[in-house]
Amino acid sequence: MNILKLKYLVLSFCAMTSLAFVSCDKNSHSDDDIIAINKENKEKGETFLAENRNAEGVVETFSGLQYKIDSLGSGEKPILTDSVKLEYVGKKTNGEIFVSNTDMLLVSAQIDGLAQGLRYMPEGSKFTLYIPYYLGYGVGGRSFSSKGKTVNIGAYSALIFECELHSVKHNK
Repeated sequence: MNILKLKYLVLSFCAMTSLAFVSCDKNSHSDDDIIAINKENKEKGETFLAENRNAEGVVETFSGLQYKIDSLGSGEKPILTDSVKLEYVGKKTNGEIFVSNTDMLLVSAQIDGLAQGLRYMPEGSKFTLYIPYYLGYGVGGRSFSSKGKTVNIGAYSALIFECELHSVKHNK
């Protein structure tokens, strides 16, 4: 069994057997509330991705990542050890934007879904990535600051990233 398959089996097992906490104050929610919120997030994400899989131009990879080529560039494709200049907008499946930026990023330091998607993109490309929870912020969700605002991504949340790859820099 290859490493990639094993990784996804382990992640799936963890997702099915663990109690994950949403990105919120634990004291303000009972365990039953947290379980219900997590279940709802997971079901919404799975429904979104199941419907999206049949949308025109959407490709689904072995890992479950979905992508749509909005425009195809002709430059190099990055590998995990490369840095990329990327313009991106991250959205929840309800369309709420949680991050928007242009940054120089190390491919391997990104969430798995973004790192995988970047490797399909030649320089100059614009792709939309549809990321299942297990390739995003997983069963635990995440809170972080973006442009002075606190962003909460709930556990089991599917994500959408609109990406434009400007350049690839090979790291030594």
